[in-house]
Amino acid sequence: MISFTLIVLIAVILGLIWKLLDLRSELREQVQENDELRKRGSDFVANVSHELKTPLTSIKGYTETLKGMISKDPEKAREFLTKIEENSERLSSLINDILDLSKIESPNIHLEVEKFSVQPLLDEIRDQFVHRLSQRQQRLVINSEVEELAADRKLVDQALSNLIENAHRYCPEGALIEVVATKTSEAGHSYSLFEVIDNGPGISQGDLPRIFERFYRADKSRNRLSGGTGLGLAIVKHIMVSHGGLVRASSEKGRGSRFSLFFPS
Repeated sequence: MISFTLIVLIAVILGLIWKLLDLRSELREQVQENDELRKRGSDFVANVSHELKTPLTSIKGYTETLKGMISKDPEKAREFLTKIEENSERLSSLINDILDLSKIESPNIHLEVEKFSVQPLLDEIRDQFVHRLSQRQQRLVINSEVEELAADRKLVDQALSNLIENAHRYCPEGALIEVVATKTSEAGHSYSLFEVIDNGPGISQGDLPRIFERFYRADKSRNRLSGGTGLGLAIVKHIMVSHGGLVRASSEKGRGSRFSLFFPS
């Protein structure tokens, strides 16, 4: 049973690596367009390689150790299989986020803009997180004054889910996470404003201007241990850019965070 599970996991890992190679090939084609894109692509591949190093090194180490203990220590072997599975999931999440970011950043992105009711979407998001939040006694409170929104529904879902996921991941047990949707105007433009607010540890003023950068980690040790890919906020930023909207973050260390998404009305 353990040997079969190991074979399945190794097959999954090889599949993920194959996807990464395809992605790198696509990036190389894109960076040939001009010098600016070449530098961006090179930096991106370097960052991706760095982020992949930790889970791949862990998978390699656990696999090599596991070979010699399957028959000698089945309990320890199961523990190592769990570690391999966790790192495989982390690798899968990273590659999926890379693919999502690559699509959203594309100048040829096609938004599936439609007018949809906001409350059903928020209810779906609440249902998606209810179990995970309950495991840490965290609460999600949603209040919306926005009835309809014209946007790409899947991307709105992804942006809000990424922000709630971050709050859930970095806030302590018993934290309160709020989603508030209102109508607002700024500089003569009307917006539907969606805010995700938490009472967690907050972000320092020095880190705040950079948190939407790809792979930037405000708290490097905590972020890596939490399993975050470092791409969630970059994806949120590009979702808003693709909609012609705005994204802002405000926070103080020890006093929680507020992320604001402005969708044109």
